[in-house]
Amino acid sequence: MEKGKLSRRSFIRNTSLAAAGSIAGALAGKGQAEDKKNKPVDTSKILNYNPKMGYRRLGKTGIMISEVSLGGHGSQGLENRIEVLERAAELGMNYLDTNITGECEEYGKALRGNRDKWHIGFASWPQKITTEYEKELSKERFMREIDGRLKHYKTDMLDIWRPVGATWGEGQKVRATMLMISRRVLDMVVEVFAKAKKQGKLRRLGISAHNPKVFHRVLNEYPQFSVIIFPYLFLTKEFGGNSLLKLAKEKDVGVIGLKPFGAGTTFGLKPKQIQGKVDKSAHVLVKAMLQEPRISAVIPGVNTTGQLEENVKGSYERDKALTDEDKAVMRRCAENYCANLTPEYQWLRSWEIV
Repeated sequence: MEKGKLSRRSFIRNTSLAAAGSIAGALAGKGQAEDKKNKPVDTSKILNYNPKMGYRRLGKTGIMISEVSLGGHGSQGLENRIEVLERAAELGMNYLDTNITGECEEYGKALRGNRDKWHIGFASWPQKITTEYEKELSKERFMREIDGRLKHYKTDMLDIWRPVGATWGEGQKVRATMLMISRRVLDMVVEVFAKAKKQGKLRRLGISAHNPKVFHRVLNEYPQFSVIIFPYLFLTKEFGGNSLLKLAKEKDVGVIGLKPFGAGTTFGLKPKQIQGKVDKSAHVLVKAMLQEPRISAVIPGVNTTGQLEENVKGSYERDKALTDEDKAVMRRCAENYCANLTPEYQWLRSWEIV
């Protein structure tokens, strides 16, 4: 027992110190919009440009997206999605990505002629591409889901299709099949994408998953993928040799981080307790994550405009030096994460090192 406590203390201490050091070294001279070679870009070509927001190149897609972008949190309700989208646009966000059908419908209503402000990524949910659900997949069903999203967003083309490789919830059976994706399914996804792109329905292909091994397979074997999306915690550190971040950079694939706050556990909350709460620590953690230059964007789940405003402060204040109070915030949040991670979210431990 004592050994476990020591390991946990070491994890918290080392994580906080490493993150603090990376911020201190990276804050000076950080630009608001940088391309692959860290050169300034023509901001007139950035959708919905706001000089307070930072924008980053999304890998070989070539597009510049807001480093804090908008996802969804439909599990907490859909009634305010229009308000959230409109406020996100005012704050300078320009990348929208969600997977819940109801949210896509609500966001489609909220766009109301403002499609030109947004790059849109989407998943073909409720389809899951893991081996546990492989028997339910077909090329025809994928195409129907793509057509459905086009209808929801009231557009002829969407920017990034990124099927989901995770099967949490009702019906899950075996952990190994909940997280892995077979080559057969990846081949099918690539074939469907090629067809949809030829028809003018899609621009780029991405993938989201909860298993690091999936991304190593995708990056090494499937050049058709331009974007990978995975959980990237505020305390995530890089693995020395076989780093996913290093590999993504070598392949020039864009990286987007999800669940940066560990489903709310970093704020001392259980996932179902988040709702409309705004924790003033959030922007400190966002700023910490954005010091990793190989991350194109982070997408914290949000329920309210207040949470949006707190999150984007992490980009707006990117050039401010880290304070002792900020360091204390990071230590406290690391302790909360360890103490409050519920059994259904223990898989996040796999993403503490990438």
